[in-house]
Order: sequence, then structure tokens, then C-alpha cells
Amino acid sequence: MKGQDISCKGPVPQDMLEILMNGIFAFAMTIIVKNNIPLPSGNVSEDIYFFIEFFLSIFFDGFSFIFTFVLLAIFYILAFEIMRHSISVDRIFVYLIFCFLLTIIFIPLSSLLWSISDAPVPYGLLFHANILACGLTLYCLWAYVQKSPGIILKGTSAAYMKNLSMRIGVFPLTALVGIIIDGNELSFGIIPIILLYLVPIIICIRNARDF
Repeated sequence: MKGQDISCKGPVPQDMLEILMNGIFAFAMTIIVKNNIPLPSGNVSEDIYFFIEFFLSIFFDGFSFIFTFVLLAIFYILAFEIMRHSISVDRIFVYLIFCFLLTIIFIPLSSLLWSISDAPVPYGLLFHANILACGLTLYCLWAYVQKSPGIILKGTSAAYMKNLSMRIGVFPLTALVGIIIDGNELSFGIIPIILLYLVPIIICIRNARDF
């Protein structure tokens, strides 16, 4: 009789949890396309300024789309690095994963919630708060995995654990800086969101290692 598949340990099979993560990220990435890439209207116009305005909006909205896509891609890679260094899951692991996926869904939904609010807070604060929650949840998940001998993959080096912790941790730290900056009337908007988050994105990419 064959032994039980290790991926089936815990309340949820690990491979099914990975499939769910793929679906949530695919859903979030689809939403950012809808939110950031405007479709041309059906009106016929010969006004050259109309076309210039439309293509300029495509350019800036496309840049925003690329930024959000890259941000989601980084979180996707970090999350799956954790999954690949986990040999099983338990209830706390599953709860943290679901909390993380909920924050991922709200990244592209933040702009929609902001636009329909009657008395919206500054969009930057909403976005920073979302990234802070996302980064902290993922950081807590990785900290839990590291302290769980029955979950973490045997042979995972201390150097790798420290490296991944650093790459995850730069995002909530950046979000906290963003909240401090945009929460002050004197410094509000002094650093654009895209420029601010380029720092953790570059740090994460440059320090990606296979140990």
C-alpha cells in the first residue's frame, strides 16, 4: 500500500491551495486591465485633439497598468516561494493564505472603492494601507512557516530564510513610509506612488536568490 501523499496533509490539499492562488492572482490581474486600459468610444470624431487626448490617456493608464501588474507579479513570486518551501499546511497556514489572497483582491479594487465613495480618503492612503496589510500578512505567513518544523522544507538554509524575509519585509515598510508621507498635509503626494514602490520592487528583484 502506498503512503499518503504529503501534499494532502492538513485541512486543504496543498496543490489545491496553489490552484486557488493561481485563480485569485489571475482574477486580480484581469481586473487591473479593465480598470486601467480604457476602451475607445463608438463615437466618430475628426478632432485631432480628441485622438491626442485618448492616446495620452492610454499611455499613462498603460504605465499604471504595468506598475500594478509588476507589483502583483512580485507578490505572486514571493507567495509561491513560501509554498515551495512548505511540505504541508495546517489551519493557521490556510487562514493566513486566505487573508493574504483577500488583500491581493483589494489591490485592483482600491481605485474602484475610492471612486464610488461619497467622502473618499486620499487614494494614496488607501493604496498604502492595502499594501501594508498584504505585506504584513505574507510576512506573518513566512515567519510562521519558519517556526514550524513540520511545515518548512528540510534543508532550507538560514541565508535563504533571511533573504526571503527581507524581500517580503520591504513592502510593508515602504507602505508605512507612504502612509506617513501622504498622511501629512505638508508632504502629501510629494513622492508619486509608482516612484515610491519602485524601491522595494528593485530591491526584491536584485536580491532574488536560489539557495
